[in-house]
Amino acid sequence: MPTLTVVIPTFNEAKRLPQTLREIRPYLRDRFPQHEIIIVDDNSPDGTAAIAAEMAGEFPCLRVLIQPGRLGKGAALRRGCLDARGDYVLFMDADHATPIEELDDLHRQLRQLGSGAAAGVRTYQENEPRWRRIVGLCAQLLAHLIVFRKAVVDSQCGFKLFTRDVVHRIFPFCRVNGGMIDVEIFSLLHASEIPCRYCPVHWTNKAGSRIRVLRCMLFDPWDMLFIRLRHSLGVYRRPVAPSQQPWNKGLSHHHAGSAAVSAASSGQDARAPLVSGQDARAPVLGYALREDESSDGNITCARTAG
Repeated sequence: MPTLTVVIPTFNEAKRLPQTLREIRPYLRDRFPQHEIIIVDDNSPDGTAAIAAEMAGEFPCLRVLIQPGRLGKGAALRRGCLDARGDYVLFMDADHATPIEELDDLHRQLRQLGSGAAAGVRTYQENEPRWRRIVGLCAQLLAHLIVFRKAVVDSQCGFKLFTRDVVHRIFPFCRVNGGMIDVEIFSLLHASEIPCRYCPVHWTNKAGSRIRVLRCMLFDPWDMLFIRLRHSLGVYRRPVAPSQQPWNKGLSHHHAGSAAVSAASSGQDARAPLVSGQDARAPVLGYALREDESSDGNITCARTAG
């Protein structure tokens, strides 16, 4: 039976995250009994990480990773996907704008491919403001002018699925920490000739969704230009060393070693500390999904303390 990792990046999602977790639980329990949910919180000041940790009792395969500072959505996605252990890795938005049931089609497409990516396309949209639609279309046009080698139907839909091998081929090479991580992912898929299927999905603009228009207008084109430049200079031929990932920078060897020892003593897989880089002032509890090497390789849940 295939295993699934769901990665949800969060920033100030204390109000919406609990509802999203409860909405996706029945589907995951029925369709992917062996699954994990990784919440990567971008050091939210509203207590999102603490609330997620409190919900671990309801979700025995929930893990919470806390960024050491405000690093951006791209960094959160990268960290969660690199820490994933499922056969398939889905990332989705914390507001559950695209229903989790849409995963059926993406998963079916990837089973046919065997290896690759499947991206949601917001074909059936509800309550999308006009200004948001215009900003999205402008970003899509710029991405095609500056970055993409092939046509991309919808780069910014926050609902994408990857096979595990593709995660290992793409995410170690990503550099973008902000919202243009999706553009970078598609650029790397194109450069590596990795197939990607596009699937129409329902999408609803949820109350509380945030897009900083001025920031997007100022910084997104620069991020696209840097993506293009990195390809031209061959930067993407080299993966980012783990010690150079933004969530690991500044961590001492002693701290990293202590985390590994603590993880091993608790039964947690030492390859992926539960909250490495976590602010020591805000300890959280979580659950880690690990492979029990003494069994037949099935993924099981084990409680660990951060």
